[in-house]
Amino acid sequence: MKVTWGKWSADAYPVEPFVYEVVANGKKEFYQAAWDAFRSDLHMKNATAKIIKIPVTPMSDYEIETERLYFELGDLRDYPHVEEFKNDKPKATKPKPKITFSEMMDILSIVAWIICMSILLITSILTGR
Repeated sequence: MKVTWGKWSADAYPVEPFVYEVVANGKKEFYQAAWDAFRSDLHMKNATAKIIKIPVTPMSDYEIETERLYFELGDLRDYPHVEEFKNDKPKATKPKPKITFSEMMDILSIVAWIICMSILLITSILTGR
């Protein structure tokens, strides 16, 4: 798109010609602005996260005008199949129950009580009382 101010004019695009990829722990996220990539949860929560700047080529004015004309004429463009990027979060897994030391001691005391009672029962049966 052309932008003019005074005697000057230039080509301008509404977004940066870069995409920023945040990579950490086998996960990837994409952002259009460097500041958004820097402030992302994936970058802020991982000290080893990397931000990679990927250059992209914006459409030229000619391509934009051609697409607009095709759209106005109702012509369906024959594009190759492209899957939409989905930034799915991994499914939440249930945390394993944590057994504390006091719970473990309670379980061991119950097991010891059962063993003692079974020994008393067996000895009383064997002695005949």
